[in-house]
Amino acid sequence: MRIISFLLCLFLSGCVDLLTYRDSYTIDKMAYWEHVYSKEIASLKVRNDCFDKVNKNNEFTQDRYGKCLYEKGYRFKTNDFFYCYHRKEECKVYDKYRK
Repeated sequence: MRIISFLLCLFLSGCVDLLTYRDSYTIDKMAYWEHVYSKEIASLKVRNDCFDKVNKNNEFTQDRYGKCLYEKGYRFKTNDFFYCYHRKEECKVYDKYRK
């Protein structure tokens, strides 16, 4: 009962973020783009090609970037709950490129 009370206090006070805190570079490593058939993770060249294509004439948006990678056969993957907890916007945008 003490543990439940303690956790409830943490949630109500907002201190739960201290328990789930991760450095930015650690969180960025939790998400990746995996090819649907070969299961290879998207190389830097593939990601840069899509970035350049999206950024060429228009302002960069994560939706167009995700669409480019999706059209090349890659699917958005994340291996940890904390990624979507800390990067809610990106998870929301890339969610449609999971399947």
